[in-house]
Amino acid sequence: MTLFKKSFLVLSITIFIFSLLLVLIIVFISPSRLLIFAVILYLVTALFTVYKLSSFLSVSFGRLVNIVHNGVSLLPGSDVILVSKDFRTLEKTMRIITLEINQRFKQAKSESSRLEAVLNGMSEAVFAMNHSLRLYTVNPKARELFNLGNTDVKTMTLLEATRSAELAEIANKSINAGMPLEIELTFHSKNEKHFQVYASPIGNNNDGVILVLQEITRLVKLERVRKDFVANVSHELRTPIQLIKGFSEALLENQSDKQNVHFIEIIRKSAGTMENLTNDLLILADLENNLNNTRDMEELNVLPIIQEAVSSLEIQAKNKNIEIIINCDENLKTRLYGSLILQALINLIDNGIKYSAVKSKIWVSVYLNDNRQNEEVVFEVRDKGIGIPAEHMERLFERFYRADKARNSDGTGLGLSIVRHIALLHKGNAEAESHAGEGSVFRIKIPRT
Repeated sequence: MTLFKKSFLVLSITIFIFSLLLVLIIVFISPSRLLIFAVILYLVTALFTVYKLSSFLSVSFGRLVNIVHNGVSLLPGSDVILVSKDFRTLEKTMRIITLEINQRFKQAKSESSRLEAVLNGMSEAVFAMNHSLRLYTVNPKARELFNLGNTDVKTMTLLEATRSAELAEIANKSINAGMPLEIELTFHSKNEKHFQVYASPIGNNNDGVILVLQEITRLVKLERVRKDFVANVSHELRTPIQLIKGFSEALLENQSDKQNVHFIEIIRKSAGTMENLTNDLLILADLENNLNNTRDMEELNVLPIIQEAVSSLEIQAKNKNIEIIINCDENLKTRLYGSLILQALINLIDNGIKYSAVKSKIWVSVYLNDNRQNEEVVFEVRDKGIGIPAEHMERLFERFYRADKARNSDGTGLGLSIVRHIALLHKGNAEAESHAGEGSVFRIKIPRT
């Protein structure tokens, strides 16, 4: 028996008992048979009416309750004739709503299963947490990495689960900034492990943050081996190259045969190219090793550095009758590594001279640029040379990459890579703009501190 039928049955019995008491009272007060008959007839009619009403409401509400409880639309039963038109309309509406809720529930359950499968299959560790850094989702890789086992992480904060203040700090920074952040962390346990950590806030109302840890230990070790190899080979090659170059120059002084002079000159020139290459490789290796160097920069006047760079290339410029125009405030000062900025400017101006036509101009400018976050000092070298095709721009600052191999045969292919690393050492960046036949613009942007 349903809850509604029980309720209406209790109501009917209560009314019947109340009516019986009323009849007894009337009989006691007024023994008139006619009055007694009228009262009894009224009570029977009222009792029958209450019974029919209770049955009707019991069937109608019972069907609606079953729809909600079962979550499915009911098939018409034998009691359908007892349901009024209004209740049938309500029942139809509830069936539609229930069906839609069921479909959305199944869809959410399916998406949840797919998300769980993705998280379980990831090789990266994933943590999802609220704005208080209390965890609510951790994938198996994260459990393995931090030895969480089957621990209920929903009772833990990120700091309690990982014991890493650095992870908690980047998670808080991402929430407060409202934007994704990325850092590299090293965990010192039994074995040193390196991770690239990505933090991204959830939603726009500080709902929480997701952390993804990608292990890069193997890449870091390979990069270290590569740097050591380049540095060692370059050091080992320097001495024999210098000997070859020195002996070839000595042979030229005591040689009268034109053919021998020609061959010795080729040897000397090739040795010079190899010497430049090893020097550039050593410079790059030194820059890479010092990218995280915290040695203090000096506050220097920028104009003398520009003038020294131009002066060092004065002979090359005069040989092609090229005018170098300097545009820099004589009072502009900033904190930088003077010798490195000088090296970068020499590389850029030298490229401009190589690829500019005779009797052209090169502009070397330094100016301040206000961006959204801080003030930048911009070093700019502009020329009207042959330019660089668009398809080469993306790889322009890579090692040994040559946009025009035929024209660039006298260089090492490392000049722009050195410029980029010098910019990175200053926490800045290097960029280029160019179109074939229209010249090029190279910029080094560094934060002004």
